[in-house]
Amino acid sequence: MRAFFANRVLVTHFKSSVAGTLCLGLVLAGCAGVVPESHGTRPAAQPPLMVAGLSQELVFEYLLGDVAARRGDPATAVQSMVRAAELSANVEIALRAFGLAMKAGEFEQALRVSELLAKNDSQDRRALTMRLQALIALDRESAVFDTLVELVALMPEEGNALLQHIAQTLGRRQDPGRWLPLMERVALHYHDAGSAQLATAWLAYRAGEEVAAQAALDRAMALIPGWEDAALLKLSHLREQSQYELANAYAEDFLDRHPDRSRFRLAYARLLAESNENRAALTQFEKLLEFEPDNIDALYAAGALNLNRSELARARMHFEELLQRYPQEERGHLYLGRIASEQGNYDEALALLRQISSRELYFDAQMRIGFVLAQAGRNDEALRHLADVTPKSQDEQIRVYLAREQVLRDSGQPERALKLLDAALVDLPDDPDLLYARGLVTAILDRVIEHERDMRRLIELNPENAHAYNALGYTLADKTGRFEEALALIEKALTLLPGDPYILDSLGWVHYRRGNLKLALEYLQIAMDQQPDAEIAAHLGEVLWQLGDKARASSAWEDGRSSDPDNPVLIDTLRKFGQ
Repeated sequence: MRAFFANRVLVTHFKSSVAGTLCLGLVLAGCAGVVPESHGTRPAAQPPLMVAGLSQELVFEYLLGDVAARRGDPATAVQSMVRAAELSANVEIALRAFGLAMKAGEFEQALRVSELLAKNDSQDRRALTMRLQALIALDRESAVFDTLVELVALMPEEGNALLQHIAQTLGRRQDPGRWLPLMERVALHYHDAGSAQLATAWLAYRAGEEVAAQAALDRAMALIPGWEDAALLKLSHLREQSQYELANAYAEDFLDRHPDRSRFRLAYARLLAESNENRAALTQFEKLLEFEPDNIDALYAAGALNLNRSELARARMHFEELLQRYPQEERGHLYLGRIASEQGNYDEALALLRQISSRELYFDAQMRIGFVLAQAGRNDEALRHLADVTPKSQDEQIRVYLAREQVLRDSGQPERALKLLDAALVDLPDDPDLLYARGLVTAILDRVIEHERDMRRLIELNPENAHAYNALGYTLADKTGRFEEALALIEKALTLLPGDPYILDSLGWVHYRRGNLKLALEYLQIAMDQQPDAEIAAHLGEVLWQLGDKARASSAWEDGRSSDPDNPVLIDTLRKFGQ
Protein backbone atom coordinates (compact mmCIF):
# COMPACT_ATOMS: atom_id res chain seq x y z
CA MET A 1 0.00 0.00 0.00
CA ARG A 2 2.82 2.37 0.92
CA ALA A 3 4.70 1.56 -2.35
CA PHE A 4 1.50 2.06 -4.36
CA PHE A 5 0.96 5.41 -2.71
CA ALA A 6 4.57 6.38 -3.45
CA ASN A 7 4.13 5.61 -7.14
CA ARG A 8 0.91 7.57 -7.23
CA VAL A 9 2.63 10.55 -5.58
CA LEU A 10 5.45 10.43 -8.14
CA VAL A 11 3.03 10.31 -11.06
CA THR A 12 0.40 12.79 -9.87
CA HIS A 13 1.78 15.18 -7.30
CA PHE A 14 5.01 15.98 -9.10
CA LYS A 15 2.79 17.77 -11.60
CA SER A 16 1.17 19.84 -8.88
CA SER A 17 2.43 23.20 -7.65
CA VAL A 18 3.63 21.82 -4.30
CA ALA A 19 5.52 18.84 -5.65
CA GLY A 20 6.89 20.67 -8.64
CA THR A 21 8.22 23.48 -6.47
CA LEU A 22 9.72 21.09 -3.92
CA CYS A 23 11.45 18.79 -6.36
CA LEU A 24 12.79 21.47 -8.64
CA GLY A 25 14.15 23.27 -5.58
CA LEU A 26 15.78 20.12 -4.24
CA VAL A 27 17.41 19.33 -7.60
CA LEU A 28 18.77 22.84 -8.12
CA ALA A 29 20.05 23.04 -4.55
CA GLY A 30 21.54 19.56 -4.46
CA CYS A 31 19.65 18.92 -1.21
CA ALA A 32 21.10 22.07 0.33
CA GLY A 33 17.73 23.79 0.65
CA VAL A 34 14.14 23.90 -0.55
CA VAL A 35 12.08 26.49 -2.31
CA PRO A 36 9.41 27.87 0.07
CA GLU A 37 6.01 26.37 -0.52
CA SER A 38 3.23 28.39 -2.13
CA HIS A 39 0.33 29.64 0.00
CA GLY A 40 -2.97 30.59 -1.52
CA THR A 41 -1.87 30.83 -5.19
CA ARG A 42 -1.28 28.20 -7.89
CA PRO A 43 1.81 28.91 -9.99
CA ALA A 44 2.19 27.84 -13.59
CA ALA A 45 2.85 24.15 -14.27
CA GLN A 46 6.41 23.10 -13.48
CA PRO A 47 8.77 21.10 -15.74
CA PRO A 48 8.80 17.31 -15.34
CA LEU A 49 10.66 16.00 -12.27
CA MET A 50 14.43 15.57 -12.54
CA VAL A 51 15.54 13.19 -9.81
CA ALA A 52 19.28 13.27 -10.38
CA GLY A 53 20.99 13.08 -6.99
CA LEU A 54 17.76 12.57 -5.04
CA SER A 55 16.40 9.38 -3.56
CA GLN A 56 12.81 8.47 -4.18
CA GLU A 57 12.46 7.85 -0.44
CA LEU A 58 13.37 11.46 0.40
CA VAL A 59 10.92 12.86 -2.12
CA PHE A 60 8.24 10.47 -0.95
CA GLU A 61 8.69 11.24 2.77
CA TYR A 62 8.65 15.00 2.25
CA LEU A 63 5.57 14.91 0.05
CA LEU A 64 3.75 12.50 2.33
CA GLY A 65 4.51 14.70 5.35
CA ASP A 66 3.43 17.84 3.49
CA VAL A 67 0.16 16.32 2.26
CA ALA A 68 -0.61 14.79 5.68
CA ALA A 69 -0.05 18.17 7.38
CA ARG A 70 -2.43 19.84 4.95
CA ARG A 71 -5.06 17.13 5.43
CA GLY A 72 -5.00 17.25 9.23
CA ASP A 73 -3.08 14.01 9.95
CA PRO A 74 -0.39 15.26 12.36
CA ALA A 75 0.99 11.85 13.32
CA THR A 76 1.78 10.92 9.71
CA ALA A 77 3.02 14.45 8.97
CA VAL A 78 5.51 14.34 11.84
CA GLN A 79 6.74 10.81 11.12
CA SER A 80 7.34 11.50 7.43
CA MET A 81 8.83 14.98 7.79
CA VAL A 82 11.25 13.81 10.49
CA ARG A 83 12.34 10.98 8.20
CA ALA A 84 12.79 13.50 5.36
CA ALA A 85 14.95 15.60 7.66
CA GLU A 86 17.10 12.57 8.46
CA LEU A 87 17.51 11.66 4.78
CA SER A 88 18.26 15.16 3.54
CA ALA A 89 20.31 16.72 6.38
CA ASN A 90 18.54 19.89 5.17
CA VAL A 91 18.10 22.71 7.70
CA GLU A 92 14.82 24.03 6.28
CA ILE A 93 13.24 20.56 6.26
CA ALA A 94 14.46 20.01 9.82
CA LEU A 95 12.88 23.29 10.94
CA ARG A 96 9.59 22.27 9.31
CA ALA A 97 9.74 18.87 10.98
CA PHE A 98 10.44 20.45 14.37
CA GLY A 99 7.51 22.84 14.02
CA LEU A 100 5.12 20.06 13.06
CA ALA A 101 6.32 17.88 15.95
CA MET A 102 5.93 20.62 18.57
CA LYS A 103 2.49 21.55 17.29
CA ALA A 104 1.38 17.91 17.38
CA GLY A 105 2.76 17.35 20.88
CA GLU A 106 5.33 14.85 19.56
CA PHE A 107 8.07 16.24 21.76
CA GLU A 108 10.41 13.22 21.55
CA GLN A 109 10.39 13.60 17.76
CA ALA A 110 11.06 17.34 18.14
CA LEU A 111 14.04 16.53 20.37
CA ARG A 112 15.27 14.03 17.77
CA VAL A 113 15.18 16.73 15.08
CA SER A 114 17.16 19.15 17.26
CA GLU A 115 19.81 16.48 17.70
CA LEU A 116 19.97 16.02 13.92
CA LEU A 117 20.88 19.70 13.55
CA ALA A 118 23.39 19.50 16.38
CA LYS A 119 25.20 16.61 14.64
CA ASN A 120 25.95 18.88 11.71
CA ASP A 121 27.10 21.75 13.96
CA SER A 122 27.32 21.36 17.73
CA GLN A 123 27.52 25.17 18.05
CA ASP A 124 24.32 25.81 16.07
CA ARG A 125 22.21 28.17 18.17
CA ARG A 126 19.04 27.01 16.46
CA ALA A 127 19.73 23.41 17.40
CA LEU A 128 20.30 24.32 21.04
CA THR A 129 17.23 26.56 21.13
CA MET A 130 15.09 23.80 19.63
CA ARG A 131 16.51 21.26 22.09
CA LEU A 132 15.71 23.62 24.99
CA GLN A 133 12.13 24.06 23.79
CA ALA A 134 11.60 20.32 23.41
CA LEU A 135 13.16 19.53 26.79
CA ILE A 136 10.90 22.04 28.53
CA ALA A 137 7.89 20.40 26.88
CA LEU A 138 9.20 16.98 28.02
CA ASP A 139 9.58 18.30 31.60
CA ARG A 140 13.27 17.29 31.83
CA GLU A 141 14.56 19.79 34.36
CA SER A 142 18.20 18.70 34.58
CA ALA A 143 18.63 18.57 30.81
CA VAL A 144 16.97 21.98 30.48
CA PHE A 145 19.52 23.41 32.91
CA ASP A 146 22.48 21.90 31.04
CA THR A 147 21.22 23.09 27.66
CA LEU A 148 20.48 26.58 28.99
CA VAL A 149 24.00 26.91 30.40
CA GLU A 150 25.43 25.69 27.09
CA LEU A 151 23.33 28.21 25.14
CA VAL A 152 24.29 31.14 27.39
CA ALA A 153 27.96 30.22 26.99
CA LEU A 154 27.49 30.20 23.22
CA MET A 155 25.86 33.65 23.11
CA PRO A 156 27.04 35.55 26.23
CA GLU A 157 26.13 38.96 24.78
CA GLU A 158 22.48 37.87 24.68
CA GLY A 159 22.52 35.94 27.94
CA ASN A 160 20.53 38.46 29.98
CA ALA A 161 17.68 38.57 27.48
CA LEU A 162 17.79 34.79 27.11
CA LEU A 163 17.40 34.18 30.84
CA GLN A 164 14.43 36.52 31.02
CA HIS A 165 12.88 34.88 27.96
CA ILE A 166 13.26 31.42 29.51
CA ALA A 167 11.65 32.62 32.75
CA GLN A 168 8.71 33.99 30.80
CA THR A 169 8.41 30.77 28.80
CA LEU A 170 8.35 28.72 31.99
CA GLY A 171 5.87 31.17 33.50
CA ARG A 172 3.41 30.33 30.75
CA ARG A 173 3.46 26.65 31.65
CA GLN A 174 0.43 25.19 33.40
CA ASP A 175 2.30 24.97 36.72
CA PRO A 176 4.99 27.68 36.75
CA GLY A 177 5.91 26.79 40.34
CA ARG A 178 7.14 23.43 39.06
CA TRP A 179 10.00 25.26 37.35
CA LEU A 180 10.98 27.58 40.18
CA PRO A 181 13.66 25.14 41.53
CA LEU A 182 15.25 25.18 38.07
CA MET A 183 15.41 29.00 37.99
CA GLU A 184 16.77 29.07 41.53
CA ARG A 185 19.50 26.67 40.36
CA VAL A 186 20.17 29.02 37.43
CA ALA A 187 20.35 31.98 39.84
CA LEU A 188 22.83 30.09 41.99
CA HIS A 189 24.93 29.13 38.97
CA TYR A 190 25.01 32.75 37.76
CA HIS A 191 25.21 34.11 41.29
CA ASP A 192 26.92 37.33 40.21
CA ALA A 193 24.48 38.08 37.36
CA GLY A 194 21.63 40.42 38.26
CA SER A 195 19.68 39.24 35.23
CA ALA A 196 19.56 35.68 36.60
CA GLN A 197 18.23 36.91 39.93
CA LEU A 198 15.64 39.11 38.20
CA ALA A 199 14.45 36.25 35.97
CA THR A 200 14.06 34.07 39.05
CA ALA A 201 12.09 36.79 40.84
CA TRP A 202 9.78 37.14 37.84
CA LEU A 203 9.01 33.41 37.79
CA ALA A 204 8.56 33.33 41.58
CA TYR A 205 5.98 36.12 41.36
CA ARG A 206 4.27 34.23 38.56
CA ALA A 207 4.14 31.14 40.75
CA GLY A 208 2.77 33.11 43.70
CA GLU A 209 5.93 32.60 45.76
CA GLU A 210 6.26 36.06 47.30
CA VAL A 211 9.09 35.22 49.71
CA ALA A 212 11.24 33.63 47.00
CA ALA A 213 10.54 36.54 44.66
CA GLN A 214 11.55 39.12 47.24
CA ALA A 215 14.72 37.19 48.08
CA ALA A 216 15.69 37.10 44.39
CA LEU A 217 14.93 40.80 44.01
CA ASP A 218 17.05 41.59 47.06
CA ARG A 219 19.95 39.69 45.49
CA ALA A 220 19.46 41.57 42.21
CA MET A 221 19.44 44.93 44.01
CA ALA A 222 22.54 43.98 45.99
CA LEU A 223 24.37 43.22 42.74
CA ILE A 224 23.07 46.34 40.97
CA PRO A 225 22.04 48.95 43.56
CA GLY A 226 19.12 51.10 42.43
CA TRP A 227 18.44 48.86 39.43
CA GLU A 228 15.32 50.17 37.69
CA ASP A 229 14.40 46.85 36.09
CA ALA A 230 14.20 45.16 39.48
CA ALA A 231 12.28 48.06 41.03
CA LEU A 232 9.86 48.12 38.09
CA LEU A 233 9.17 44.40 38.54
CA LYS A 234 8.31 44.98 42.20
CA LEU A 235 6.06 47.95 41.37
CA SER A 236 4.34 46.06 38.56
CA HIS A 237 3.64 43.10 40.84
CA LEU A 238 2.12 45.30 43.54
CA ARG A 239 -0.04 46.98 40.91
CA GLU A 240 -1.24 43.64 39.52
CA GLN A 241 -2.17 42.59 43.05
CA SER A 242 -4.08 45.90 43.52
CA GLN A 243 -1.87 46.68 46.52
CA TYR A 244 -1.86 50.38 45.73
CA GLU A 245 -0.89 51.66 49.18
CA LEU A 246 2.12 49.34 49.30
CA ALA A 247 2.99 50.27 45.72
CA ASN A 248 2.90 53.97 46.54
CA ALA A 249 5.01 53.52 49.67
CA TYR A 250 7.56 51.42 47.80
CA ALA A 251 7.76 53.89 44.92
CA GLU A 252 8.16 56.91 47.18
CA ASP A 253 10.95 55.20 49.12
CA PHE A 254 12.76 54.08 45.95
CA LEU A 255 12.57 57.55 44.39
CA ASP A 256 13.75 59.21 47.60
CA ARG A 257 16.90 57.11 47.32
CA HIS A 258 17.18 57.23 43.51
CA PRO A 259 15.45 60.40 42.27
CA ASP A 260 16.97 60.20 38.78
CA ARG A 261 15.36 56.87 37.82
CA SER A 262 13.17 58.25 35.07
CA ARG A 263 11.63 55.04 33.75
CA PHE A 264 10.53 54.09 37.24
CA ARG A 265 9.16 57.57 37.95
CA LEU A 266 7.19 57.49 34.70
CA ALA A 267 5.68 54.10 35.61
CA TYR A 268 4.79 55.36 39.09
CA ALA A 269 3.20 58.53 37.70
CA ARG A 270 1.07 56.44 35.34
CA LEU A 271 0.04 54.19 38.22
CA LEU A 272 -1.11 57.24 40.18
CA ALA A 273 -3.05 58.54 37.18
CA GLU A 274 -4.73 55.13 36.74
CA SER A 275 -5.80 55.34 40.39
CA ASN A 276 -7.24 58.83 39.82
CA GLU A 277 -4.63 60.34 42.14
CA ASN A 278 -4.24 63.17 39.66
CA ARG A 279 -2.49 65.69 41.88
CA ALA A 280 0.15 63.16 42.98
CA ALA A 281 0.54 61.97 39.38
CA LEU A 282 1.08 65.54 38.20
CA THR A 283 3.77 66.03 40.83
CA GLN A 284 5.63 62.97 39.54
CA PHE A 285 5.34 63.94 35.87
CA GLU A 286 6.64 67.44 36.57
CA LYS A 287 9.46 66.04 38.71
CA LEU A 288 10.39 63.76 35.84
CA LEU A 289 10.66 66.79 33.55
CA GLU A 290 13.28 68.24 35.88
CA PHE A 291 15.51 65.27 35.03
CA GLU A 292 14.39 64.78 31.42
CA PRO A 293 13.00 68.05 30.00
CA ASP A 294 12.42 66.43 26.60
CA ASN A 295 10.47 63.39 27.85
CA ILE A 296 7.52 63.48 25.48
CA ASP A 297 5.28 61.25 27.63
CA ALA A 298 5.80 63.48 30.65
CA LEU A 299 5.22 66.66 28.64
CA TYR A 300 1.90 65.37 27.36
CA ALA A 301 0.79 64.02 30.73
CA ALA A 302 1.79 67.11 32.71
CA GLY A 303 0.06 69.35 30.18
CA ALA A 304 -3.14 67.29 30.16
CA LEU A 305 -3.32 66.98 33.96
CA ASN A 306 -2.79 70.71 34.42
CA LEU A 307 -5.47 71.37 31.83
CA ASN A 308 -7.93 69.08 33.64
CA ARG A 309 -7.16 70.95 36.86
CA SER A 310 -7.81 74.27 35.07
CA GLU A 311 -4.18 75.27 35.58
CA LEU A 312 -4.20 76.77 32.11
CA ALA A 313 -0.96 78.74 32.29
CA ARG A 314 1.06 75.70 33.34
CA ALA A 315 -0.70 73.52 30.79
CA ARG A 316 0.12 76.03 28.06
CA MET A 317 3.77 76.08 29.18
CA HIS A 318 4.07 72.30 28.85
CA PHE A 319 2.45 72.10 25.43
CA GLU A 320 4.44 75.03 24.07
CA GLU A 321 7.58 73.25 25.31
CA LEU A 322 6.36 70.09 23.62
CA LEU A 323 5.95 71.83 20.25
CA GLN A 324 9.27 73.57 20.59
CA ARG A 325 11.05 70.26 21.11
CA TYR A 326 8.82 68.19 18.80
CA PRO A 327 7.39 70.50 16.08
CA GLN A 328 5.87 67.51 14.26
CA GLU A 329 3.58 66.71 17.20
CA GLU A 330 0.41 68.28 15.84
CA ARG A 331 -1.59 66.93 18.76
CA GLY A 332 0.02 69.73 20.76
CA HIS A 333 -1.94 72.21 18.62
CA LEU A 334 -5.14 70.47 19.68
CA TYR A 335 -4.34 70.99 23.35
CA LEU A 336 -3.16 74.56 22.85
CA GLY A 337 -6.33 75.30 20.91
CA ARG A 338 -8.42 74.05 23.81
CA ILE A 339 -6.39 76.09 26.29
CA ALA A 340 -6.69 79.25 24.20
CA SER A 341 -10.46 78.80 23.91
CA GLU A 342 -10.83 78.28 27.67
CA GLN A 343 -8.86 81.48 28.18
CA GLY A 344 -11.29 83.25 25.88
CA ASN A 345 -8.80 83.64 23.03
CA TYR A 346 -11.10 82.17 20.40
CA ASP A 347 -9.41 83.53 17.29
CA GLU A 348 -6.06 82.20 18.51
CA ALA A 349 -7.67 78.83 19.20
CA LEU A 350 -9.18 78.64 15.73
CA ALA A 351 -5.86 79.59 14.13
CA LEU A 352 -4.05 76.86 16.06
CA LEU A 353 -6.61 74.22 15.15
CA ARG A 354 -6.63 75.15 11.48
CA GLN A 355 -2.89 74.45 11.32
CA ILE A 356 -3.60 70.74 11.80
CA SER A 357 -3.42 68.90 8.51
CA SER A 358 -2.47 65.33 9.35
CA ARG A 359 -5.03 62.68 8.41
CA GLU A 360 -4.83 61.16 11.87
CA LEU A 361 -5.85 64.35 13.68
CA TYR A 362 -7.91 66.21 11.08
CA PHE A 363 -11.27 64.92 12.32
CA ASP A 364 -10.40 65.75 15.96
CA ALA A 365 -9.42 69.25 14.88
CA GLN A 366 -12.76 69.77 13.12
CA MET A 367 -14.64 68.65 16.20
CA ARG A 368 -12.66 71.04 18.36
CA ILE A 369 -13.27 73.93 15.92
CA GLY A 370 -17.00 73.33 16.38
CA PHE A 371 -16.65 73.56 20.17
CA VAL A 372 -14.55 76.73 19.97
CA LEU A 373 -17.14 78.41 17.75
CA ALA A 374 -19.79 77.47 20.32
CA GLN A 375 -17.67 78.80 23.19
CA ALA A 376 -17.36 82.05 21.28
CA GLY A 377 -21.15 82.28 21.18
CA ARG A 378 -21.30 81.48 17.47
CA ASN A 379 -23.66 78.57 18.02
CA ASP A 380 -25.36 78.53 14.62
CA GLU A 381 -21.97 78.64 12.91
CA ALA A 382 -20.76 75.83 15.16
CA LEU A 383 -23.77 73.67 14.28
CA ARG A 384 -23.32 74.33 10.56
CA HIS A 385 -19.61 73.50 10.80
CA LEU A 386 -20.27 70.21 12.60
CA ALA A 387 -23.04 69.29 10.15
CA ASP A 388 -20.57 69.76 7.28
CA VAL A 389 -17.99 67.38 8.80
CA THR A 390 -17.98 64.10 6.86
CA PRO A 391 -17.53 61.10 9.17
CA LYS A 392 -15.58 58.16 7.76
CA SER A 393 -16.81 55.56 10.25
CA GLN A 394 -19.67 54.83 12.61
CA ASP A 395 -17.53 55.98 15.55
CA GLU A 396 -16.97 59.32 13.86
CA GLN A 397 -20.70 59.60 13.09
CA ILE A 398 -21.45 59.11 16.80
CA ARG A 399 -18.93 61.80 17.70
CA VAL A 400 -20.59 64.24 15.31
CA TYR A 401 -23.99 63.54 16.88
CA LEU A 402 -22.54 64.02 20.37
CA ALA A 403 -20.76 67.24 19.42
CA ARG A 404 -23.91 68.76 17.94
CA GLU A 405 -25.90 67.66 20.99
CA GLN A 406 -23.37 69.24 23.35
CA VAL A 407 -23.49 72.55 21.51
CA LEU A 408 -27.29 72.56 21.79
CA ARG A 409 -27.23 71.53 25.46
CA ASP A 410 -24.55 74.04 26.46
CA SER A 411 -26.34 76.84 24.63
CA GLY A 412 -29.52 76.28 26.63
CA GLN A 413 -31.42 74.27 24.02
CA PRO A 414 -31.93 70.89 25.74
CA GLU A 415 -35.22 70.21 23.92
CA ARG A 416 -33.46 70.44 20.53
CA ALA A 417 -30.62 68.32 21.90
CA LEU A 418 -33.14 65.67 22.95
CA LYS A 419 -34.75 65.60 19.50
CA LEU A 420 -31.33 65.19 17.90
CA LEU A 421 -30.46 62.29 20.20
CA ASP A 422 -33.83 60.63 19.64
CA ALA A 423 -33.13 60.69 15.90
CA ALA A 424 -29.56 59.47 16.41
CA LEU A 425 -30.77 56.51 18.44
CA VAL A 426 -33.19 55.56 15.67
CA ASP A 427 -30.17 55.53 13.37
CA LEU A 428 -27.95 53.71 15.89
CA PRO A 429 -30.17 51.89 18.42
CA ASP A 430 -28.73 51.17 21.86
CA ASP A 431 -25.45 52.96 21.21
CA PRO A 432 -24.10 53.41 24.77
CA ASP A 433 -22.62 56.88 24.23
CA LEU A 434 -25.82 58.19 22.70
CA LEU A 435 -27.92 56.60 25.45
CA TYR A 436 -25.74 58.19 28.11
CA ALA A 437 -25.92 61.59 26.42
CA ARG A 438 -29.71 61.37 26.20
CA GLY A 439 -29.78 60.46 29.87
CA LEU A 440 -27.90 63.66 30.71
CA VAL A 441 -30.35 65.73 28.72
CA THR A 442 -33.45 64.13 30.26
CA ALA A 443 -31.94 64.74 33.71
CA ILE A 444 -31.54 68.43 32.85
CA LEU A 445 -35.19 68.49 31.72
CA ASP A 446 -36.28 66.78 34.99
CA ARG A 447 -37.62 63.82 33.02
CA VAL A 448 -36.55 61.34 35.66
CA ILE A 449 -38.55 58.40 34.28
CA GLU A 450 -36.94 58.74 30.84
CA HIS A 451 -33.52 59.28 32.40
CA GLU A 452 -33.89 56.14 34.49
CA ARG A 453 -35.04 54.15 31.45
CA ASP A 454 -31.87 55.00 29.50
CA MET A 455 -29.52 54.43 32.43
CA ARG A 456 -31.14 51.09 33.26
CA ARG A 457 -30.80 50.09 29.62
CA LEU A 458 -27.12 51.04 29.70
CA ILE A 459 -26.58 48.93 32.80
CA GLU A 460 -28.40 46.05 31.14
CA LEU A 461 -26.13 46.33 28.10
CA ASN A 462 -22.99 46.70 30.21
CA PRO A 463 -23.26 45.78 33.90
CA GLU A 464 -19.75 47.20 34.43
CA ASN A 465 -20.66 50.73 33.24
CA ALA A 466 -19.69 52.80 36.28
CA HIS A 467 -20.84 56.06 34.71
CA ALA A 468 -24.39 54.76 34.21
CA TYR A 469 -24.67 53.72 37.87
CA ASN A 470 -23.25 57.08 38.94
CA ALA A 471 -25.50 59.17 36.69
CA LEU A 472 -28.64 57.37 37.80
CA GLY A 473 -27.63 57.47 41.46
CA TYR A 474 -26.87 61.19 41.31
CA THR A 475 -30.16 61.98 39.56
CA LEU A 476 -32.16 59.97 42.10
CA ALA A 477 -30.34 61.75 44.94
CA ASP A 478 -30.73 65.20 43.41
CA LYS A 479 -34.27 65.03 42.03
CA THR A 480 -36.12 62.42 44.11
CA GLY A 481 -36.30 61.15 47.65
CA ARG A 482 -35.00 57.69 46.74
CA PHE A 483 -31.78 58.24 48.69
CA GLU A 484 -31.06 54.67 49.76
CA GLU A 485 -31.39 53.43 46.21
CA ALA A 486 -29.24 56.31 45.00
CA LEU A 487 -26.54 55.50 47.57
CA ALA A 488 -26.41 51.84 46.51
CA LEU A 489 -26.02 52.82 42.84
CA ILE A 490 -23.25 55.32 43.54
CA GLU A 491 -21.37 52.91 45.80
CA LYS A 492 -21.59 50.31 43.03
CA ALA A 493 -20.10 52.86 40.62
CA LEU A 494 -17.26 53.51 43.05
CA THR A 495 -16.40 49.81 43.29
CA LEU A 496 -16.15 49.73 39.49
CA LEU A 497 -14.11 52.93 39.26
CA PRO A 498 -12.35 53.50 42.60
CA GLY A 499 -11.22 57.03 43.35
CA ASP A 500 -13.07 58.69 40.47
CA PRO A 501 -13.61 62.31 41.58
CA TYR A 502 -17.00 62.67 39.91
CA ILE A 503 -18.32 59.54 41.61
CA LEU A 504 -16.92 60.83 44.90
CA ASP A 505 -18.80 64.07 44.24
CA SER A 506 -22.02 62.09 43.77
CA LEU A 507 -21.33 60.15 46.95
CA GLY A 508 -20.82 63.38 48.86
CA TRP A 509 -24.01 64.81 47.41
CA VAL A 510 -26.19 61.82 48.33
CA HIS A 511 -24.86 61.94 51.90
CA TYR A 512 -25.68 65.66 51.98
CA ARG A 513 -29.20 64.95 50.79
CA ARG A 514 -29.54 62.30 53.51
CA GLY A 515 -28.52 64.89 56.10
CA ASN A 516 -25.03 63.52 56.85
CA LEU A 517 -23.15 66.79 56.31
CA LYS A 518 -19.79 65.81 57.81
CA LEU A 519 -19.49 62.67 55.72
CA ALA A 520 -20.63 64.65 52.68
CA LEU A 521 -17.90 67.22 53.32
CA GLU A 522 -15.26 64.50 53.55
CA TYR A 523 -16.10 63.01 50.14
CA LEU A 524 -16.58 66.36 48.41
CA GLN A 525 -13.26 67.69 49.68
CA ILE A 526 -11.46 64.60 48.34
CA ALA A 527 -13.22 65.01 45.00
CA MET A 528 -12.28 68.69 44.80
CA ASP A 529 -8.66 67.95 45.67
CA GLN A 530 -8.52 65.33 42.93
CA GLN A 531 -10.36 67.30 40.26
CA PRO A 532 -11.09 71.02 40.69
CA ASP A 533 -14.44 71.44 38.95
CA ALA A 534 -17.19 74.07 39.06
CA GLU A 535 -19.98 71.60 39.85
CA ILE A 536 -17.97 69.92 42.62
CA ALA A 537 -17.17 73.41 43.94
CA ALA A 538 -20.88 74.25 43.96
CA HIS A 539 -21.66 71.14 46.03
CA LEU A 540 -18.73 71.64 48.39
CA GLY A 541 -19.68 75.26 48.98
CA GLU A 542 -23.27 74.34 49.73
CA VAL A 543 -22.26 71.78 52.35
CA LEU A 544 -19.79 74.22 53.95
CA TRP A 545 -22.48 76.90 54.03
CA GLN A 546 -24.92 74.56 55.75
CA LEU A 547 -22.22 73.66 58.27
CA GLY A 548 -21.87 77.37 59.07
CA ASP A 549 -18.46 77.87 57.44
CA LYS A 550 -19.56 80.63 55.08
CA ALA A 551 -16.04 81.94 54.43
CA ARG A 552 -14.82 78.58 53.10
CA ALA A 553 -18.07 78.18 51.18
CA SER A 554 -17.53 81.47 49.42
CA SER A 555 -13.92 80.52 48.69
CA ALA A 556 -15.01 77.21 47.15
CA TRP A 557 -17.60 78.94 44.98
CA GLU A 558 -15.03 81.49 43.87
CA ASP A 559 -12.71 78.67 42.81
CA GLY A 560 -15.53 77.22 40.75
CA ARG A 561 -16.38 80.57 39.23
CA SER A 562 -12.79 81.16 38.18
CA SER A 563 -12.63 77.85 36.28
CA ASP A 564 -16.14 77.77 34.76
CA PRO A 565 -18.28 80.86 35.43
CA ASP A 566 -21.11 79.63 33.19
CA ASN A 567 -21.59 76.27 34.90
CA PRO A 568 -25.38 75.94 35.39
CA VAL A 569 -25.13 74.02 38.69
CA LEU A 570 -22.82 76.66 40.14
CA ILE A 571 -25.05 79.48 38.91
CA ASP A 572 -28.15 77.88 40.49
CA THR A 573 -26.28 77.31 43.77
CA LEU A 574 -25.06 80.91 43.95
CA ARG A 575 -28.57 82.14 43.23
CA LYS A 576 -30.02 79.88 45.95
CA PHE A 577 -27.71 81.35 48.57
CA GLY A 578 -27.89 84.93 47.32
CA GLN A 579 -24.28 85.07 46.18
